[in-house]
Amino acid sequence: MKGKKPETLLDVMICTLGHDGIRRVAAGSHPRIEGVRYIVAWQLPDGDEETPEELRRDDFMVAKTQTRGLSRNRNVALSHATAPLLLISDDDVDYTEEGLGRVIDAFDANPDCDILTFRYVSAKAPKYYPDGSCDLSHPAKGYYPTSFEIAMRRESLPPELRFDENFGIGATFPSGEEDLFLHDALSHGLRGRFLPTDICRHDGDTTADRLRRSPSLIEAKGAIVPLLYPGSWPLRMLLLATRSARSGDMPLTTYLKAWLRGRRKARRLGRR
Repeated sequence: MKGKKPETLLDVMICTLGHDGIRRVAAGSHPRIEGVRYIVAWQLPDGDEETPEELRRDDFMVAKTQTRGLSRNRNVALSHATAPLLLISDDDVDYTEEGLGRVIDAFDANPDCDILTFRYVSAKAPKYYPDGSCDLSHPAKGYYPTSFEIAMRRESLPPELRFDENFGIGATFPSGEEDLFLHDALSHGLRGRFLPTDICRHDGDTTADRLRRSPSLIEAKGAIVPLLYPGSWPLRMLLLATRSARSGDMPLTTYLKAWLRGRRKARRLGRR
């Protein structure tokens, strides 16, 4: 029918916080693409604010919320998503028409996959990626997904599958929310693959970069690694602690104490 609005194929779920965050979204590259919508979950815990003019577009949806915590905001974005395909994003990620087109094309080419992870490009030191595709149930050694590299089929998500709000910036543990989300998704029987395909640009620091020498990051590892590697986590703990000490990031005993502290906290929260 002439004049009918194109079907939305992909929702890009952007999470941000406060005035500075929404200005980063407004300054970013979000091309208008047929079939793509941008959902901005905007946390304003201390009051209200006008949506920037740059985001008052018919391909943007701005959902204001007075919640706190990144995972809580991710869940707000999920609750507003209606497209068949969903892509997790942050307020400092830049897109091109080609990159987002690759996400849609990848799901067409991989009909048996519920979750796909991709690559991002950056002016910083490159992140390690496998040369080829790999199953997320058995990822290549050294590979880990970053949140804004993760896309999924909405209809594949069980209703109870959400981000654990004890993890992520602003929560008990400041990182690891994407690791747990993928762990929970695969535990529900969802199928996932990594594809060596560039979809976006991110030149800023990740949470892991910013918290590299923080005991709170090690506590998060103490909570997450035993869940991901139940049979080998003690050895992994010792190996990571030794590497941290050798690099000068954190003394061995400080690392181990933070790790075990995180393990105890996770058990109290029901993460065994």
